[in-house]
Amino acid sequence: MINVKGEAIIDKKIEDVWEIMGNQFAKVHVWCSNFKTSKPGGPSKFSGLNYSHRDTTTNRGQTIQELDKFDPDKYILSYHISKGIPPIAKTAIGNWSLKSLGENKTTVIIEFEVDPKNFIVSLLTPIIKKKLSTAAREIAEELKYYLENDKPHPRKEAL
Repeated sequence: MINVKGEAIIDKKIEDVWEIMGNQFAKVHVWCSNFKTSKPGGPSKFSGLNYSHRDTTTNRGQTIQELDKFDPDKYILSYHISKGIPPIAKTAIGNWSLKSLGENKTTVIIEFEVDPKNFIVSLLTPIIKKKLSTAAREIAEELKYYLENDKPHPRKEAL
């Protein structure tokens, strides 16, 4: 299993960050450069959320990220990729969470877990881990930028 984490401290209240990261989970394309489009889908599984997955397009094509956990009281969500999983992986899971650092400071934590498909792929673990680490850091950084500047990160704007 490959585990990576990206973090950023955002100068906003935890509720403001959760609004974008959690409540607007299916609108990730607005602020994250990894996603070209994103829309909600599936039946409601969680109180306060009228969908159960986001259907996105990326440079690799269509992906569907099914929510497995959505807890607005603890500011955590987790999902697995049910369609469009990277070809090197058996499973791919995202765990996103927030921690309050006071009135106007919040830490966002973006974690990914990927189970490589086979031994040959596992030999590429250092390269895969580096790419996943970069993605986790960039997502945290882009969320921070969006919330603090009221506009998408320049990486997103460049697309």
